[in-house]
Amino acid sequence: MTTPWNPDGIWQGETVAILGAGPDMTAELAATAKGYKTIAVNRAVKFAPWADMFVALDPHHPFWEERDNVGFKGISVCGVECDYDAMYAGMFYERVNLADGHTLEVRNNALAALRIAARAGASKIILLGFDTARYEWVHAETGFRGLTEGLAQMIAELTAAGIVIEQIDSPNQKPGTYALRRGEQVDAATFPIIKPGDTVGAPFAGDTVGAPFAGDTVAAPVAGDTVGAPVAGDTVGAPVAGDTADAPASEVKKGWF
Repeated sequence: MTTPWNPDGIWQGETVAILGAGPDMTAELAATAKGYKTIAVNRAVKFAPWADMFVALDPHHPFWEERDNVGFKGISVCGVECDYDAMYAGMFYERVNLADGHTLEVRNNALAALRIAARAGASKIILLGFDTARYEWVHAETGFRGLTEGLAQMIAELTAAGIVIEQIDSPNQKPGTYALRRGEQVDAATFPIIKPGDTVGAPFAGDTVGAPFAGDTVAAPVAGDTVGAPVAGDTVGAPVAGDTADAPASEVKKGWF
């Protein structure tokens, strides 16, 4: 069961490092936080099982299993009262003013960790592996938004309160960048993608027009098929009784990805 908990003042005057869950988080980046009080946010716990605190607001998430798998022994913080052996200090909603004039109540692990560090009495907070642009991109279709504005507003608030905020980036990847998906790694010049509306059969640059692909077997038409004009190099079989010898309509194929 969760235990009611008040983090106020537990790390008074300390430097607190918060390990975010951005794509640049690695064991090497996490290791730079050793020597400070450290909070691992959700998946970051697998890179820092030695951290002082683990924050994952949602109890129905595999990050809690990851916590157990890596043998984490520090303070665990959940955002709801649940059956986990964890601390509960509230729901950790933050009011965020968006650029379009809307106001949201945002509940986010990274913002919760930052709020806990401030309440704990940190004199300095170091953010590692934070990538709000990546978060907004991933959640563009889900309705989850406001992390970018929320983080900026919280940093401004805590800085005004005298807390030093520093952000350290991975040497390999900066905030706002992300690892390419497989489809984004394809060289379009090598792997042309056929899009809806394209005329299938139009030659690509460098193709030999009419030449069959290696290994292709040109089959005779099946009963009911609409038999089109043969392509140069095709072996044309005898039409089946009842076939209509009209030219086929343009065919459209979906892209590879």
